[in-house]
Amino acid sequence: MYPVQLNLNQKHVTIIGGGKIAWRKFKKLKDEGCTIDIVSPTFLKLFTDSAWPSHIRFIQKRYESNDIEGADLIIIATNDQEVNDQVRSDAQSHQWVNHTGDRSQSDFFNMKTVTYDHVTFHLSSNGQSVQKTQYYAAKLETFLKTLEGDFDA
Repeated sequence: MYPVQLNLNQKHVTIIGGGKIAWRKFKKLKDEGCTIDIVSPTFLKLFTDSAWPSHIRFIQKRYESNDIEGADLIIIATNDQEVNDQVRSDAQSHQWVNHTGDRSQSDFFNMKTVTYDHVTFHLSSNGQSVQKTQYYAAKLETFLKTLEGDFDA
């Protein structure tokens, strides 16, 4: 994998799913300057507890292939393997897909970010273990706090 940061300004992201994993992905995307469609028959209360700006749309329905037509980036985050596989199958070659249920069908993996002293660290298990990535991120944050005032430029 080739690590990059994506400028999603003026891009379109579609998230298929309305559960915990979709929420975790959405939280990181909502302030990135992109339009976001979240498609799901049901949504976690976290999604519906807030008023969101117009660049974020909640589409309460079952997935259909035209739901991803204009997407630059697609996140598949449902607990329905048939739907997940259908979304992957419907995606075009120019669309980047993160299939949260099957890393072998993903074009990219998200990274955990830790920011300290205006430096951002990105951690990834290459889609293998969210728990392991979170564990090491917590260790890194603890270590970085011990460096308070350590760097003089």
